[in-house]
Amino acid sequence: MKLLRTYVLKEHLGPFLVTLSGLTAALLVGNIIKFAELVIAKGVSLVDVLRLLIYLLPSLTSFTIPMACLVSMVLAFGRLSSDYELIAMRASGVAPIRLVTPMLMVALLLSSGVLVLNDRIIPAAHLAFRKQLKTIGVKRPAAYLEAGRFIKEFVPYIIFVYQVEDRMLSDVRIYEPKTQGPMRTIIASRGEFEPTTDGRSVRLKLSEGSIDEWDPQRPGSLYKVSFGTYTMSLSADADARRQLGKKLKEMTFRELGAERGAMAAQGVDPLPIDLEIHRKIASSFATVVFVLVGLALGLGSHHHERLVIFVWVLGLFIAYYLLTVSMNAIAIKRWLPPALAMWVPNLIGLGAGGMSVWRVTRR
Repeated sequence: MKLLRTYVLKEHLGPFLVTLSGLTAALLVGNIIKFAELVIAKGVSLVDVLRLLIYLLPSLTSFTIPMACLVSMVLAFGRLSSDYELIAMRASGVAPIRLVTPMLMVALLLSSGVLVLNDRIIPAAHLAFRKQLKTIGVKRPAAYLEAGRFIKEFVPYIIFVYQVEDRMLSDVRIYEPKTQGPMRTIIASRGEFEPTTDGRSVRLKLSEGSIDEWDPQRPGSLYKVSFGTYTMSLSADADARRQLGKKLKEMTFRELGAERGAMAAQGVDPLPIDLEIHRKIASSFATVVFVLVGLALGLGSHHHERLVIFVWVLGLFIAYYLLTVSMNAIAIKRWLPPALAMWVPNLIGLGAGGMSVWRVTRR
């Protein structure tokens, strides 16, 4: 049985490595095209661009490992099925379910590796990527307004933006902590910013939101005011601007825990931190989900169904990541707790994949 397990694992190794390399290379090519402008239009050296691509590799790899696992499962078990090797194994008394265990052990091992990537290597690589961009002088106007981190450069405000695209912001949270009394909070669905002529401040125009204003009639109390548009000027602290603050995805679990404690102590909503923590963990174990689904598709496939199977594979990729994005949006709206929202795609995948594997192996 040990020899058979080794044989099956070797059958998966080739397709896994080829798929992993191909998918990662394809994603790299997309970034190479984007970075070509740096070389052509801005005169950035090829060495600097190469560094940027190397810093991108860990995050691309963590994204492609689950995909490569799914494809390798379908290819390897599909070949064993089409060559009637699975039938021969059944005839010799080896139940297909006994081949599932080593695959799941490998999946857990790979998931642990991706978890280390997400916690240690990717945050460091992403921060190095941004430092490299800053070093070669690639800056947008008001570049310190970045998505995905608590922005503390605009004293006395603490700002969090979920998405920044050019000068447009989505889901903006602005907090004004107070040593005494309640904290003033501004929440807006959208925002737009532009630098001022002095280069040290930003004019921020917010849309469709609300402000918790201090109540002059009741000191220490707040009342909520809704607005269609609201404009404010933000001045960046000179010392803070010289530093490169970490985004949440550039923090380890330990740093995220410390940041959560610091924000909670100031009365700032720690929801973005909770989302990032659970996103890192849940995305790491997507490998187990895709291996389980790949086992079901591979064990149940036949030679004439190969094209249909790969349509399913593509559909599963898209569905999983669309569901992940949707759950993130739902958690931001507080319709579900972050821990549950980030795990919904995995729970659905584990349930569907586990049931499918059980049915296929019971035939």
